[in-house]
Amino acid sequence: MRKAYLVVCLSRLKRTQFGRTQRMKQHFQQIDILKGLAIIAVLLLHSLTREQLLKGYAVYHIWQAVPVFMVLMGVNLGMSYGSKTLHFNQLYTPHYWQKKALRIIFPLLLIYIIALVAGYVSEQVYQHEVYTLGWKNLIGVLPVSGKGNYFITLLLQTLIVFPIMGYTFNRWPKITTLVLVLLEVAFQLMAYRISYFEQDRYLYDAALFRYFSAIALGMWLSRLVTAPERKLGWFVLIGGLGSALYLYAHQYQGVELPYIIPEWQAQLVLTFPYAALLIYLSMLVFPLQSDQPVLQLLASVGKASYHVFLVQVLYFGLVQDDSDIALNLAICLLAGQTFFWLDTYLIKKISN
Repeated sequence: MRKAYLVVCLSRLKRTQFGRTQRMKQHFQQIDILKGLAIIAVLLLHSLTREQLLKGYAVYHIWQAVPVFMVLMGVNLGMSYGSKTLHFNQLYTPHYWQKKALRIIFPLLLIYIIALVAGYVSEQVYQHEVYTLGWKNLIGVLPVSGKGNYFITLLLQTLIVFPIMGYTFNRWPKITTLVLVLLEVAFQLMAYRISYFEQDRYLYDAALFRYFSAIALGMWLSRLVTAPERKLGWFVLIGGLGSALYLYAHQYQGVELPYIIPEWQAQLVLTFPYAALLIYLSMLVFPLQSDQPVLQLLASVGKASYHVFLVQVLYFGLVQDDSDIALNLAICLLAGQTFFWLDTYLIKKISN
């Protein structure tokens, strides 16, 4: 009797694990839709004035673009490493670096070349200096650098730390989460005392440490996406609402935290649960797959979001007047999508 019961239990467990693995391997159109909305939010963030953003309560939507991207990166990381069992020596393989080189480095090198040419043409035609050349070009700053360039440097850091994050979270999720949160808090407290960041803020803005808790939240959220858990769902809801209250107090009541650099107090461990809540609710609202034209269009934009972002960094580095919101959106989205198609075509040629 006990043997039969044990066989049934093992069978159910195997089916559950198989179902979860299949879900993790499945492509989620909702993630592409969210990335599409987030990159549009980035363009709006870089087009609107601060006064317009404050009046529109952008702290609850447009200003959430980067936190949403970072939490989504954690979601993808959690689903990627949660569906397979790896040994440590299998993390940084030649295949891994080849895949990341084609996906991240190759389009970055392309935009570097385009930026050099576009910068030269712009300086010849408009007679104003646009180049941003220096040692920071080695860590992701484009030769013609515009708004949001720090995110490229953030992304480059993920190539190094994400495998170890995914590996440790898959084995020791609670310990990994605690370590990531403590590292983020420690960095924030240390950064407040480092005088260099007062002179040059780029390295602080581009420090991946600032988003460690967002990535951890994303990895937990990947479990909620692939296998609903009531307790985790309640945690996301309560944490997100708590973050919303803090965001209001900080942005509209002037509440500031001591020993934290003021400019980024709307993006830290206390606020990232709100971005996680936005993602969770969106995953519930949007269908897994849809033929609806608007959703397909947003998903298409989401797939090209990295290329759109690279283009918009260059675009805002070139233009002198960026007040035309419709023009900014049209140029960056169309040029970004074209750049995505070009990159895809070239990668296929290289791979063959």
